[in-house]
Amino acid sequence: METEFSDAEREILEGYFTNVEKAVFGLRNLPEVTEAALFARYSRSPKSLRRLFLDEFYVGDHQPVGAHQGTGRAEGLFARVLSDYGDDSVAQLAGVHVALEQISNLATKVVERPRLASYLEQSTRYIPYDTLDASGKYRYVRPEELVGEDLVDYEIEMDALFTSYRELSRLVMDRLFAQAGGIDNVAPAMKATLRALGLDATRGLLPAATCSNVGIFASAQSMEQLVLHMYAHPLAEVRNLGAELHGELNLLIPSLVSRLNRAERRDPWVNYLRETRFEGVSDSLLAKYPVDGSEAGTVLRGPLGGSVELVDFDIDGEEKISAAILFERSGISAASARHIAAAMTPGEVGELWHTYLGNRTNRRHRPSRALERTSYHFELICDYGAFRDLQRHRLLSIAWADLDCSLGHYTSSKLTDSEASIYSTAIARAADFHAKLLKKYGDKVAAYCVPMAFRVRFDIDINAREAMHLIELRSTPQGHESYREMAQLMYRAIGEVASHHRVASAMEYVDLTSGEQGRLASLQREVSRSEASRGDKS
Repeated sequence: METEFSDAEREILEGYFTNVEKAVFGLRNLPEVTEAALFARYSRSPKSLRRLFLDEFYVGDHQPVGAHQGTGRAEGLFARVLSDYGDDSVAQLAGVHVALEQISNLATKVVERPRLASYLEQSTRYIPYDTLDASGKYRYVRPEELVGEDLVDYEIEMDALFTSYRELSRLVMDRLFAQAGGIDNVAPAMKATLRALGLDATRGLLPAATCSNVGIFASAQSMEQLVLHMYAHPLAEVRNLGAELHGELNLLIPSLVSRLNRAERRDPWVNYLRETRFEGVSDSLLAKYPVDGSEAGTVLRGPLGGSVELVDFDIDGEEKISAAILFERSGISAASARHIAAAMTPGEVGELWHTYLGNRTNRRHRPSRALERTSYHFELICDYGAFRDLQRHRLLSIAWADLDCSLGHYTSSKLTDSEASIYSTAIARAADFHAKLLKKYGDKVAAYCVPMAFRVRFDIDINAREAMHLIELRSTPQGHESYREMAQLMYRAIGEVASHHRVASAMEYVDLTSGEQGRLASLQREVSRSEASRGDKS
């Protein structure tokens, strides 16, 4: 390790690096753009990072280049780095945190589309949406496209939905607490879980216009792509959000999103996205080739009304995984590995997989990448609430249809007959209003008023390794029952339709219970942890 730093240099470095002596260290107190430019320059310099920082990125008076973007040296440095190393290379190395608040659930799906980003979204499970905002209104987006009497009617219908949600949520929670012996006799952890159960059962009444807050951490490159996609979107809300996000990025990382400010680069890109992402298929083409449903394969359906169809898969997918294990662990060629995998006996394959998968003591212990060698193409139909959770998984390819009322709706199994009647009445009224908006404004604007209980059609392409992660995570007993159903049906499709029994068996932590016993066990563990924690603090 380097020891040539002077005492003065060491003092400077200690302000920006976690240590001065070790081979492993972190950066701190530096602007994101400075860190990005420093790493880009690092890739083509024989110097250590800390020496490079002192020689080229430190301007004196304890101010690194980039701390004040207006200096001539800073502008010259970033211009040179971007020119020498390319905008994308540098933009991949800078990350920013941004928050988008009080945006519709439709907009959250656009914001959460990029793979290479991290998101946290306000939960409909732990936050009741029955409170009013500062102006005394329910928290939902009023689309810019709606004006005059149409906007008035829209607000009347949305207010009715939120009122039904508020009244039904409180009715369900009162019943759950009464069944548990009364709210005053319920442990704190149990109270939180019962509230979550009540909100789970009624969240389907919330329309897609419901406001949410989203936090994002992403690279400058991912942010740039997101803004471009938002500028191209047909909804005014999303385009306006894109412009606001663009403005904030100009404050945070102006040098790394400069392309967004140049119309000659931005506008053709936006036009391309608009033309290729949002143009529909011609009606004449669909009329020429009518469909009647007979082309569908094996469709697995759950008791809650969700369905999963395994549209495509590798018949020899498990053989491909075996070959990938051999290739990864033996050093032989890929062709040789495939030849051996095809010739192995079932016993030999079983031993190979057993060794490779190892002893998984919890669902976070994931096997290595050989399971990425085969993939599954699923078509799923489930309520929009469950779709919102499944859509956020990064390592899958996903496409979805516009939300409407054509596929029916989900009703929670936790509602009593009288509660379900209130629920269904509110759902039917919303569907009638959606039909009115659909005729006048089209599917994208009309989607704002659709309750999240209505089902949406989407398809995903997912490799076996990521399928293991999704299925084991989303089938856990504390999960929402409708996305648990999706995970369980996907699991069945892999084992029963694809006959990939080894892949299915590798998913040791899939939960196939109906949810009641599993949820109760989870709840008991949660209460025990809470009580133990209080005991530790006392």
